[in-house]
Amino acid sequence: MRVLLISENRCRDNVVPWPIGVAYVASAVRARGHDVAGLDLMFSGEAAADVRAAVRSFEPDCVGVSIRNIDNQDMHSNEFFLPAAKDVVDVLKSETDAPVVLGGAGFTIFPLECLEYFDLETGVVGEGEESFVNYLDALESGADATGVPGLAVRANGVARVNPAAAPVDYATTPPPDRDAFDVSRYDWKPGQGPPFATNLQSRRGCHLRCIYCSSPTVEGHTLRFRDPASVADEMEVLEKERGLSTVIFVDSNFNYPADYARELCLRIARKRLSIRWSCTANPHWFDDSLFPLMREAGCFAISLGNESGSQTTLESLRKDFTKGDIRRTARAIRERGMQIYCFLLFGGPGETRETVEESVALMDELEPEAVVVTVGIRIFPGCELQSIAEEAGVISKGQNLLRPVFYLEPEVEPWLYEWTKEACASRKGWSL
Repeated sequence: MRVLLISENRCRDNVVPWPIGVAYVASAVRARGHDVAGLDLMFSGEAAADVRAAVRSFEPDCVGVSIRNIDNQDMHSNEFFLPAAKDVVDVLKSETDAPVVLGGAGFTIFPLECLEYFDLETGVVGEGEESFVNYLDALESGADATGVPGLAVRANGVARVNPAAAPVDYATTPPPDRDAFDVSRYDWKPGQGPPFATNLQSRRGCHLRCIYCSSPTVEGHTLRFRDPASVADEMEVLEKERGLSTVIFVDSNFNYPADYARELCLRIARKRLSIRWSCTANPHWFDDSLFPLMREAGCFAISLGNESGSQTTLESLRKDFTKGDIRRTARAIRERGMQIYCFLLFGGPGETRETVEESVALMDELEPEAVVVTVGIRIFPGCELQSIAEEAGVISKGQNLLRPVFYLEPEVEPWLYEWTKEACASRKGWSL
């Protein structure tokens, strides 16, 4: 079959990622023997025209559309992305009779809501490597595809999400297809222009229970790993064959488990590459012996993902680390000559002026190179924050959350946003 895969994401807030998720699907589809074409709309000047041209030239038998972001998760300057995505889908409907299948992180969080919004019948929930390929097999053979595990289906007046597919065996999954989705325009050099960044993944899943986070919904709670040698080989290819100088690991927590991270760093270091990389680390799993290995392997910056500098707020957000862990980890990173990026998520349950000021004080003490601040927390279905918001009367029980809804603690709502704008404006490297 001829399969056209489209990365619809055009959000350029913060770091702009190469579309790794749909590229993994492209590899799986190609491995099953199908012809694959990829279309990345990130740099499209006229998305409708580019989609129309791709359909007419490739004549697909099936089209997959990755919906990465529903909105920009900014309470005060919110941008809802689905109308632009619907324009893309409407062009597809007008140009081809081939089935259009949705997927991606944003779709996975809101599968039935998205199918209704786009007026489509089928989408892939979670990982697509197996579910989408099995759907293609059923489509090609003329079999009924509506029962394929991992699909969301809306047809004949019934909408449902099928039982989940088995987690992908990530250890044997081929690398993402960097031909279908060209990485050449994602060669970010820190300090030089917008961060269009190539990403790399060594493990999937997150077993943590932060009250606001949708990552376990998208990738699952079970942590799965690639062979460290394979990851190091992919990094070598990115440098020597693709000419890239920087990559970002998108693993939820690079430093967990420490033995895997240590082996991965050793494998990368042995290749003596020039490519530099950054990642996210969890302060709970502090291991001072890991940082020099990361540095030797080419790591130049670590995002702490701290979200707060107040012990009270950390506990409210169900973080598994303490304020002391943040301080200790940041100092160890700094001693090893790597940059520190931090995040502050203001306005969650129990936030007060005191907790906000405590968070800012810790950042002033640690002096990270960058601090990204968010005021108000996007409420996603299935997260604990949803039930907290229902109990607080912020949302009604069972409310459709596709259109953005945010939690902002009433005690801080009248003053927090303007106060935060001033705090960011007076500090180097801070952004709101």
